[in-house]
Amino acid sequence: MERFKPQLAEALGKALNQTFSPALENPTVAPQELETPPDRTLGDFAFACFKLSKTLKKAPPLIAQEVAQAIARSAAVSPDEFSVKAVGPYVNFTLTPKHLARTVLKDMLSNGDAYGSLKPNSRPKWVFEYSSPNVAKPFQIYHLRTTIVGSALSKIAKFRGYDVTSINHLGDWGTQYGKLAIALKRYASTLPAEITLKDLVRIYVQIHKDIEADPSIEKEGQERFLKLEQGDPEMRAIWQKCVDISIREFKKIYDRYQVEFDHYWGESFYQDQLKPLLSDLKKRGLLVQDQGAWVVHVTSRDGKELPPCILEKSDGASIYATRDVAAAIYRHEKFHFEHMTYVVGKEQKLHFEQIFGVLRAMGLEWEKTCEHVATGLYRFKDSKMSTRKGNFVTLEEVNEMCVEKALKLMRDRESANAPEPSSEAAARAHDALTPEETAKIADQVAIGALVFADLSTDPTKDLDFDVDRVISFEGETGPYLQYAHTRCLSILKKSGRDESALRNVDFASVAELCHSQEELFLLKMLGRFPGMLERTLDQRKPSQLAGYLIDLTRDFGAFYRECKVMNPENEALTHARLSLVEATRAVLGKGLDLLGIPKPEKM
Repeated sequence: MERFKPQLAEALGKALNQTFSPALENPTVAPQELETPPDRTLGDFAFACFKLSKTLKKAPPLIAQEVAQAIARSAAVSPDEFSVKAVGPYVNFTLTPKHLARTVLKDMLSNGDAYGSLKPNSRPKWVFEYSSPNVAKPFQIYHLRTTIVGSALSKIAKFRGYDVTSINHLGDWGTQYGKLAIALKRYASTLPAEITLKDLVRIYVQIHKDIEADPSIEKEGQERFLKLEQGDPEMRAIWQKCVDISIREFKKIYDRYQVEFDHYWGESFYQDQLKPLLSDLKKRGLLVQDQGAWVVHVTSRDGKELPPCILEKSDGASIYATRDVAAAIYRHEKFHFEHMTYVVGKEQKLHFEQIFGVLRAMGLEWEKTCEHVATGLYRFKDSKMSTRKGNFVTLEEVNEMCVEKALKLMRDRESANAPEPSSEAAARAHDALTPEETAKIADQVAIGALVFADLSTDPTKDLDFDVDRVISFEGETGPYLQYAHTRCLSILKKSGRDESALRNVDFASVAELCHSQEELFLLKMLGRFPGMLERTLDQRKPSQLAGYLIDLTRDFGAFYRECKVMNPENEALTHARLSLVEATRAVLGKGLDLLGIPKPEKM
């Protein structure tokens, strides 16, 4: 639908010039000035005349009438394509069914699942960093936000033609590995031959309990980490073992949630770049000593003084800020990105301001292309939780809760819909789900529900977790979208038509046959998909796409209720309406893919 705005903006500019010259000197209208009317029955695009009122000394409704009449007289917009009329202070344009079918519908059916995409790598380099869990710690529920927000944004950016690189910046360096080394030795007799991530978490929790009783263990852990930084073989072997165990478990989660990365570059990846970085900063006079530590004094982008950014502790060990500065420099040298987006919790806001401040102090102009997309926390009754105290909620635990709830709802629906014994009932029973299918679908529904509940919320806000609200087949939920997609699949399967036949339609016939409000609203909503993807990227909020998919599903539901798809007495009408179902399947399915929501074939 966005494609029509430049044409309409040009027509408006000419009409303003013809009607109000010389009061308006070379008037122009930008495409972005065209709005979408909140009441869709009034039109598809609207131009507000308020800002012209003062210059022309006329009421906005009168200006709108004169502009609409001028456009109609000049035929700058063909009546075969648009109708134009004044609606109060607005000039409104409405696409004709014929133009809608031969442009928007044609594009959708000819491109299929690629509709809304742009040529691969036709746009600049965009680096995304997201997920970034800590090695040797469980994947907690509040890690999910950065993971799926970053994954969705990177997928959408790639679909829209950006040259995307995704990085998982694992927390695989720090004093916790010194403590783990102590724990692995101290509790060796309690560990199995094949150590798991749960085992590492258990002894990590235990060593912190020991530290409360004996604070000297904390210092010993720091000393061991310093040995790790210095390349001690024993410490390197222990560290590598923890990393391997953790990544193996993380990848299982990523596969389940349709999350991918181009690189697993943890903090340790940049270790050999730290000394040259610190040396360079000292030569520049930027790195100075402060109470034994080495720091850089930094300001925010608006010139506000920030707390000094510590890059080397008094014992000579680096911290994660040092590694983040090195990582940014390395990535720019390697990729020459136009955008680098860190999708990280909002509690790290100051940290990224300091990192960007160091880069800016170094005179690196590309620093302004870096951004922090902050995400809120999941909130439970026990508030934010701490791994070291053994009081936390893992993603695995939440998954189990969601799957259990999904299974219950599926069984309740099956019991409620059980028909009286009959031959028809027997036929439907033949298509009943097997226990294996039920378990798989319950898992897909649970993941879809959890992902949608998260991504449909503004990522900057905290999210109160409520399993009963999240796992529901009604309202604005993931299962609601999944069910609509399976309905499309079911309709198309029952039609007996293959994909090529569904995309081969007479667009003039579609325009003549599909002209009800429900059909036109659905088609126009489908046409807004590419623009909504761009808006999602502009705002860095997958919630924009999630909200659009809800609106699309509602329009499809209205179409399905009011417009009989299968019409044996009218083959042309059946085929035309099936083309709308196929277009809906493609757009809704692609939207679910981009958000990382599974698409069950049955529900």
